Amino acid sequence: MLIRGLDGERVVSMSQFHRSPYRTAVGPVEMLIEIQVPVVPRSGSAYEKVDRRVGDWAVAAVGASVTLTTRGTIARAGIALAAAGGEITSADAEDALSRHRPSEELYAHAAALAAKGCSPVTDQRGSAEYKRHVVGVLTERALRRATERALQRKEDA
Repeated sequence: MLIRGLDGERVVSMSQFHRSPYRTAVGPVEMLIEIQVPVVPRSGSAYEKVDRRVGDWAVAAVGASVTLTTRGTIARAGIALAAAGGEITSADAEDALSRHRPSEELYAHAAALAAKGCSPVTDQRGSAEYKRHVVGVLTERALRRATERALQRKEDA
């Protein structure tokens, strides 16, 4: 994340950029001007969202990225959650995926960890229990699609 202000430019990672809901590392006289995303061979990503109407705030949303080793195991996985509480990542789910071969069982396990670890609030979009369930379902879907895309990019290696 490239941030520019009166004192010049600085680069921060996404984990440094996000501070809490609606808070970032961008200061009062700064602006985010560029997001740098490296293109990595054997990598894929996906985003899944449930909303009540097009353009509405999400009931819950999950983004996933997967990078595979040349042997087909998961070298790195990232899971981002939206509308699921204060934490935007699921470190337990990411750790559970690393060094394993992708499988439906692995996706289900990671999804259960992501659902268990999130802390959504009950509101007009649904109960906290419902949103936790949605996070689990969306995590599985996003991981499946991200892995399929990573497998398609094997020739980029």
